[in-house]
Amino acid sequence: MPTTDPLLEHIADALATDRLSVAITEMAARHPERAAVITGAGSAARRVIDYAALGASLTTLETRLDAVRPAGVFTTAERAESLIVIAAACGRQRVPLAFLSRDSRDLAAPLVDWIAIDDSLSVPADLRTRHELESFPPPVIVATSGTSGPPKLVDHAWDSVLAAARLAEQWQGLGWLLVYDPARWAGIQVCAQAMLSGGWLVVPESRDDPNVVARALVDESVAVLPATPSLMRRLLTAADRSVLVRGQVDRITLGGEAADAQLLADVRGFYPLAKISQVYATTELGEVFRVTDGLPGFPAAWIGRSLPGGVRLSVRRDGELVVQLSRDTAEVLTGDMVERRGDRYEFTGRRGDVIVVGGVRVQPRRVEEVIRGVPGVADARVWGLPSAITGEMVAAEMVAADPLPEGATIDGVRAAALAACRDQLDSASVPRVLDIVKRIATTAAGKTPRGVRRP
Repeated sequence: MPTTDPLLEHIADALATDRLSVAITEMAARHPERAAVITGAGSAARRVIDYAALGASLTTLETRLDAVRPAGVFTTAERAESLIVIAAACGRQRVPLAFLSRDSRDLAAPLVDWIAIDDSLSVPADLRTRHELESFPPPVIVATSGTSGPPKLVDHAWDSVLAAARLAEQWQGLGWLLVYDPARWAGIQVCAQAMLSGGWLVVPESRDDPNVVARALVDESVAVLPATPSLMRRLLTAADRSVLVRGQVDRITLGGEAADAQLLADVRGFYPLAKISQVYATTELGEVFRVTDGLPGFPAAWIGRSLPGGVRLSVRRDGELVVQLSRDTAEVLTGDMVERRGDRYEFTGRRGDVIVVGGVRVQPRRVEEVIRGVPGVADARVWGLPSAITGEMVAAEMVAADPLPEGATIDGVRAAALAACRDQLDSASVPRVLDIVKRIATTAAGKTPRGVRRP
């Protein structure tokens, strides 16, 4: 979108490879004392990195990279501010870059002659081979989250990495919450957007503690809250509501998983003035589409049409969503299963999450929705366990609401959840195991691990 702000115009006019570096350098010159990254937010460990400090680190790293010209860089840094500097420096210096989160570092073996840069931002000074600046844009390699199997490396161009960034004036100078791993696709997107729009990135001391996240939201004036539905649900059900209600969130972006109708209603009820978007994106494809009407899934009318950017959607006979980014690209099987319900297609789960009970296919998300619909249940997770009789059986765990409804007990809520499953689901979908837990664990990507088979 066109903008009349000179700084944003300057950033938008820069080459995609240079855009992050230009944004940080310009902000360091114009607003050196403005906060760029706030780490340890929501705790006594809070630390502010201003644009002057971020710009100085960037200049130093660019100088080091220019002196040695490595074949490529893969990150072993874990701090958001380090990853931002590494990305910006590699882009402007035309050095190929691979983001490797902790669980994907064993994938670095094929990156021959590439160097690792960690949070120290140090660069070996004794490289034997100096690689000259290439005329073509270098690749940006990102590891997948492993939702559909072991992590793998995916090549991107800088254009596709930054394609979803908003540079219009209404996005300028906002606080962005980071509850994603900054080395994964979603985290890279949040970090880039915050820097490109001259905002500040808020990194909670713990994303697993909803009270810490709530304090970070309030204390740091967060305006944009990107999260997976799993993390959002935990925040709304487990954080201190007296703290959470003081937040001034203006925009909420849900992605990485499907958001059900109940969660969307809960988000709207808690943040009635916020603009809510659901983003469908993958590490392999980038952002495919976003939905802003507040309803689960996407309009059925989108199937077979050309969406903004040339994307086309189709659905296989078995219900798997197929994406074609443009007429010049091949169709991609996403592994996401959808079902038509009225004038919408709603996501029912991942192909790999299906539990097969005596030949009957059970989608964990449907069972979770039934359990969560029981008064006194805050959250639930469903997965498959091996069974000598049926091949697999449905197992579940639930988090009880705190406080429970008046007169309710945890055992009573558990019994009500099982009764609801028996009433609303076929017998194969009824959990044979239903544990009470304090919280639902999420993966490093912030998702609920439904496909995990526990021994």
